Amino acid sequence: MKLSELIKDVEYDVLYGTLDKEIESIAYHSEKIEKKAVFFAIDGHKEHGTSYISEGIRNGIKAVVLGGEAYYIDRDQCAKHNVTVIHVSDVRKALAKSASRMYDEPSKKMLVIGVTGTKGKTTVTYMIRQILEAAGIKTGLIGTIYSGFEGNFTFSKMTTPQSLDIQRLMNQMYENGCKAVVMEVSSQGVMHKRVECVDFDIGVFTNISPDHIGEGEHKSFDEYLSWKSRFFDMCSMAVINADDERWQQVVTNERLEKRIFYGLSDNAQFRAGDIRLWSEKDILGAQYRLEAKKPCGDDSSQEIILNIPGKFNVYNSLAAIATCKGLGIPWEYIKEAIKTVKIPGRAELIGGFDFPVIVDYAHNGIALENLLLSLKKYNPDRIILVFGCGGNRDKNRRYDMGRVASSLADLVIVTSDNPRTEPPEQIISDIMSAMDYDIIRVIEIADRKSAIQRALEEGRKGDIVVIAGKGHENYQIIAGETLHFDDREVVMDFASDNLLQTRGKENL
Repeated sequence: MKLSELIKDVEYDVLYGTLDKEIESIAYHSEKIEKKAVFFAIDGHKEHGTSYISEGIRNGIKAVVLGGEAYYIDRDQCAKHNVTVIHVSDVRKALAKSASRMYDEPSKKMLVIGVTGTKGKTTVTYMIRQILEAAGIKTGLIGTIYSGFEGNFTFSKMTTPQSLDIQRLMNQMYENGCKAVVMEVSSQGVMHKRVECVDFDIGVFTNISPDHIGEGEHKSFDEYLSWKSRFFDMCSMAVINADDERWQQVVTNERLEKRIFYGLSDNAQFRAGDIRLWSEKDILGAQYRLEAKKPCGDDSSQEIILNIPGKFNVYNSLAAIATCKGLGIPWEYIKEAIKTVKIPGRAELIGGFDFPVIVDYAHNGIALENLLLSLKKYNPDRIILVFGCGGNRDKNRRYDMGRVASSLADLVIVTSDNPRTEPPEQIISDIMSAMDYDIIRVIEIADRKSAIQRALEEGRKGDIVVIAGKGHENYQIIAGETLHFDDREVVMDFASDNLLQTRGKENL
């Protein structure tokens, strides 16, 4: 594709060089430059994108696109290597438009569903995808845990990837037969133009509460809410949590073709009632009666069964059901998919014990509180909680989680999460300073594996063991080094060892 054609939809100025060049690829990272590439110098958290232009030139770029007012370009170096330099007002937006053009606008060729909200994005996207797949609609996934399609999934590095990666992924999905894609849309993804030029058919709103506020994130809750709201300006249809008191501040687009509401309130078109929580040895689940009203539903009443715990997952399932039923998916596919869905590290039940063991990603006070309050409704004898907090992050999370753990758990084992470059002992000390030792029993074990094993040793029939904070993550960052670590593997290895010991005793 000619450079002139690639940036056709972008407002630009050519500082020097020519647009009459053949471009074969786009890059925003100097180490990922391929043959005949144009390099978009987007800013990172710590450095200006133009800092990497010289490296890009050494790696063989044919053109560079930069934005902003303050920049420095080595004109002689560009002239020597015949590099065209283009200036735009918004380099991230220019990247999104060019990437969409490079891959022939793949989002316009598929059904695209975006899910946004403070909590529940990952679970809802998994549920929607499983329903669509059950109905015979090959569906791609872009999110926090995995991105890709059946037979070609890779671990994700961020919830909502850069625009170039989104367009590339969607193009791969389309070329491999996907008819739909469901993706998590973060506020950061909207703010940094990552989802610019994605043609969203449906936007799903789960809930909103203060989060992602601080250095490197949002300046305030109002700003966070505003970016969530802008996502729905990109959608044709919205599926909305009617019970969230701020939904009208989030879904402000008056041009939406349709709005579908779900929840527990009477004005929801997909309403859950008669919610029953149940448990069987090492499994926790939920069941409810769903009333689906016309015109979005079909005036029917359905019994919905979930094999994952918590009232919050009732809401998540309602979001997925309302979305898919709004698309006309038959109930048989919806009910079976919801009953069998399992989400890595999201209220994930690990079997093999006489009590439920849950691995969950809850890594702030609000998420942990919601999780523990939901589990308390199962009336366990005790909730045994293992958690820590990430280093080099907002310290208020430590105090918030400490207070929540102190008020809602019965036995707490405070340990490491991802300490990064901070001493784990200092993080643990901060957490424990917010806890009330007169109410609960607290144990400090810095080594996360040992902490998890201790919790499993303490557990007995009637308890629930919760391992919170890391969920699906398969690594731990200690002293700046990334090491392999997976909470789920530790639990499963412990279960296997116990089973072998038991069988060994039986054979004596």
